[in-house]
Amino acid sequence: MTLLANIRIATPLFFSAFLAGPTNAAERSIAEIQGVDHKSPIAAAEEVTTSGIVTGHFGSGFFLQSALPDGDQGTSEGIFVFLGSAPAFPVPVRGDIVTVTGQVTEFQPLLQPPLFPTREQAVCGTTQITTVNNQDRGTFLAGTQIYRVSALTVDGSGTLPQPVSFAPPGMNSTIGYADKPHTPFNPTDHPRDYFESLEGMRVVIEEAVVVSRKDRGWDQFWVAPAAGLDADDLTAYGLPLAHAGHVFPEVVQVHKAVGQPAFALPVGTKLGDRTGILTYENGNYMVVLDAAIDETAYPAPTQPTVTAPTNPEGLRIATYNAENLTIGAPGSANRFAAIAAQVVGDLNSPDIIALQEVQDDDGQGATAVVTATQTIGALVDAILATGGRRHLPVALDPMQPNTDGGAPGANIRTVFLVADDSGVEILSSERLFDGDDRCDSSANPFQAARRPLLVEAEIDGTRYVLVNLHLSSKLGDQGLYTNAENPQPGSTDRRRRQAAQLVAELERRYSGNPPVILLMGDFNDHVDAKALEPFHQSTLGFTFLRDHRGENYTASYAFNGVREAIDHFAVGGTGLANPTVTYLNLNADALTQVSDHNPVVLVVH
Repeated sequence: MTLLANIRIATPLFFSAFLAGPTNAAERSIAEIQGVDHKSPIAAAEEVTTSGIVTGHFGSGFFLQSALPDGDQGTSEGIFVFLGSAPAFPVPVRGDIVTVTGQVTEFQPLLQPPLFPTREQAVCGTTQITTVNNQDRGTFLAGTQIYRVSALTVDGSGTLPQPVSFAPPGMNSTIGYADKPHTPFNPTDHPRDYFESLEGMRVVIEEAVVVSRKDRGWDQFWVAPAAGLDADDLTAYGLPLAHAGHVFPEVVQVHKAVGQPAFALPVGTKLGDRTGILTYENGNYMVVLDAAIDETAYPAPTQPTVTAPTNPEGLRIATYNAENLTIGAPGSANRFAAIAAQVVGDLNSPDIIALQEVQDDDGQGATAVVTATQTIGALVDAILATGGRRHLPVALDPMQPNTDGGAPGANIRTVFLVADDSGVEILSSERLFDGDDRCDSSANPFQAARRPLLVEAEIDGTRYVLVNLHLSSKLGDQGLYTNAENPQPGSTDRRRRQAAQLVAELERRYSGNPPVILLMGDFNDHVDAKALEPFHQSTLGFTFLRDHRGENYTASYAFNGVREAIDHFAVGGTGLANPTVTYLNLNADALTQVSDHNPVVLVVH
């Protein structure tokens, strides 16, 4: 492995370093500066002098770690020293023993890609798009740093401190929280406190396994120590699977080594022991790796043996989040061909396809275009060209621009495609909750959100109601490692209101003589989530359907290295006698993704 510790990159600019005259700075150990808490016990802007060994560089500064630890597991022995974009001192190299004088600060890191200081926001019902400030940084934990450096001397060179083995509480047991509110700092039992106790220190992730796809253009990805991958917490493909009561502190974000050329890695790649420095970025703790990764040195991971899905005869219905599909995007022809190949091959040419995230024909941007005729037609043609069946679209455009959320100006919507030889007779179609209150968030929970598309149909003499839905995302939820001790999923209430309104409408229409009611699409939550309780409580008796092979196959999305099922089929009304559901692991774990969601197929026998 090639060490790259002496290479610096110019990423975030925090403060400007400056020279000062003689000071009366108190001598403090790094552990005394860090203290036993998330914030330093030393007053803000107090000047201190401390020393240690330079362990690595990042951004506009370097990490310093004590050569004489205090033995207290609650205090970190590492700290970041900020020098600025134009250092007033020669920058020490890795292994230098350094004495530094500067002021102590608690600094919330600046946003780093893929997060940006501003974002675009559409004005509902208009073509107007405004720019608003991104408020995410205000939720970040602050990191203890030394800045405004007034003196820096190199006193010699030394041996790097031995890294601490990365083993957060809950790594080999179930843990349902990152911290407990109003309790003492406890790195032994609280993952959030554990990470803080190692801030700025060298750690080693033993037998690291890649658990998120590593795109060539990304600096960060997620890994876990092999010893933390308990079989009960994994998908059938050997990757972390979300379940109630466990927050996966063992899954940690890593940043490529400073100066590392671009590289890509598939999930499941075994990287051996990986050493780096624990820091914090974009609301997550993160390990900046010491050494470059040579992607050619690692063989393709062995794929586990999995149970092949059954392929019974019957009515086939698929739900497929097509991730911002539009003919207006560069390279769209290749994307349509790739989706068509999955539809015809892996999904076995369904009779009905429920699509989510179909954009208008010119995609994101401030225009008056709301139609998606060309986009939908291009997919229909691509499926036919791939040897599939001809599908007839059931699609209704938004009544006004920018009423359905998603990317500003893209007018995202849900769409059904029905094979013309399927025997499915479409009786009616309707965009629900698209009245005059469409832009009133207090009256309409679907304001700036995708409207459910309801279709009434007759199939083999049986009445069906098909609802294609895409509930609001989790944008704005407090993360596990933000400045909230007890983080709250702020988006839950909105999804719950949407679910409750949809259930009430379905009960009003169909309770007297219920047909088969099938809900499908991107629910943006787990089946046992509070947001989806109205479905479970409905008098229409909705049941969420799981993969016929078992829970460890039931996953449609990957977030921060953990798989979760957020795309679902739910059946209610008169129900179905013997449905078979299959979650197809095509996209969420793929290095080259066609979409970021896995499709799900239901077969009605």
